Amino acid sequence: MLELLYRPLIILHIITGLIAMGASMVAFATSKWSHWHKKAGNVFFVTMLITSLASIPSGIVHEKWALVMLCVFSFHLTYTGKRYLAFRRQEKPTLLDYASSIMILVFGILLLTVGIPTFMSKMGPMGAIAPAAFGFISLSMAREDYQWYRDINRSTKLALRRHIGRMGGATIAVFTAFFVNVNFVIPSSIAWIIPTVIGSFLIAWFMRKLRLGQPIR
Repeated sequence: MLELLYRPLIILHIITGLIAMGASMVAFATSKWSHWHKKAGNVFFVTMLITSLASIPSGIVHEKWALVMLCVFSFHLTYTGKRYLAFRRQEKPTLLDYASSIMILVFGILLLTVGIPTFMSKMGPMGAIAPAAFGFISLSMAREDYQWYRDINRSTKLALRRHIGRMGGATIAVFTAFFVNVNFVIPSSIAWIIPTVIGSFLIAWFMRKLRLGQPIR
């Protein structure tokens, strides 16, 4: 019975995840101020929120904690990545902004206190790497959000950097989920790393261009 209830959510998760992957490639490949980038970014934003939320119930019921971890993480990255563009236009934080930041704070704490021993019990000592990394990054994002909400070190360039970093992080997350779950050749340990290596290089490249005042294309 539960499978019948969760199957539509899983199908929705897969379809929107694939669309998000395609939209992310268009967004990365086009000029960051172009019509196509904005359209692709909006599609990516909507589909990433849907694919993240759709898979959490099934992940919890079937105890697929790696999937739940990626989905919660991806949701906050995507949501705040979009919101930092609004903050760049001087919009004020809303209650939903605060709620998302509190969620990622609690999530980070849970990963470090509960996630590490849970993953280690299933995967051995190496299992601590993913929840520890995601936990510390989650706490770092919560701290960055808090500083912005408190009007500490605000700037339009910083907001743009946060947008690039978080949308890039969400893109890494969706490609990681794809490689880990739909892959019959690459070892799982490598599948977790490949999107991060490539994505981090691209994010660093865009950040460097922004820092040097070069056009971001």
